Amino acid sequence: MKPSLLDRQKLYGLFELDPLGTVLYSRIEPDGDARGACPNVAGHNFYDEVIPFENVEEFRARIDSFAHSGIQVGNFNFTCRLDDESLSVRVLLARIRERSSGDRTKSLLVHIRKAQSFN
Repeated sequence: MKPSLLDRQKLYGLFELDPLGTVLYSRIEPDGDARGACPNVAGHNFYDEVIPFENVEEFRARIDSFAHSGIQVGNFNFTCRLDDESLSVRVLLARIRERSSGDRTKSLLVHIRKAQSFN
């Protein structure tokens, strides 16, 4: 039996990323809640090692667009694809700025949650 997208990808949670996509901090939330403990992925590349689903470059482009904008906080919905599966997520974004230089973004916070369906 093939593992599901959720079994292979620990993508729910809060991640702090540097400009290159290296995870500086993570709080992974198994199944979309914070009750279980998961491994820390700090030091790993977010796009290549943490969330390497098929359309990760599209996801990266959305985050890069936010990073290069002047917006302080943002969000978007995204459908992650892996093999024949897809998973809808909600992505919340925020900047972390260095105290010594208010104009320079030190890192980004990326919070990935289950997308809510309103049927």
